[in-house]
Amino acid sequence: MKQRCLNPNNHKYPRYGGRGIKICDEWLNDFYAFNSWALSHGYKKGLSIDRIKVNGDYGPDNCRWVSQKVQQNNRENNYRLTVDGQTRTLAEWAMKSRFTASAIRARIEIQGRSAYDAVYGDNPRLIFITIDGQTKTATEWNKIKGYRSGLVLSRIERGWNPIQAVQTSPRKGNYRHG
Repeated sequence: MKQRCLNPNNHKYPRYGGRGIKICDEWLNDFYAFNSWALSHGYKKGLSIDRIKVNGDYGPDNCRWVSQKVQQNNRENNYRLTVDGQTRTLAEWAMKSRFTASAIRARIEIQGRSAYDAVYGDNPRLIFITIDGQTKTATEWNKIKGYRSGLVLSRIERGWNPIQAVQTSPRKGNYRHG
């Protein structure tokens, strides 16, 4: 922390001290004050100190101990989206979505979708089918029935009724027209 903020020869200095990021006087001048704060605020091996406000200084009101995953989501260069008033990184939205971070980004930048639709919108190949009160995707029904990969979905795309696509066993030896 001190090297990044105070030593112009440190390779990380341009992103910290070079941008005006400082360490509060209390921590800078009194290691025991910092150590006391660290131990009382959840420090343990494997965690690193994180500034909550990326452009804020190191101090008790702007720091926390976090995992590497959280640390990566708090980077200044992360692609952030606001959906329903909540701003998160692509990686965080991907964990809440059925789409990957790269798919969400492509849905916005290439397909021109809204942030909400990119995160939660329909996946045209994700079809839900309810049989006897159980709702599953076509892929899940394939696995349950022991069919070859993609059989139920390909039947639906060829115009089959979704329930018949699941319930009709493939003809033995005929995988081309299943």
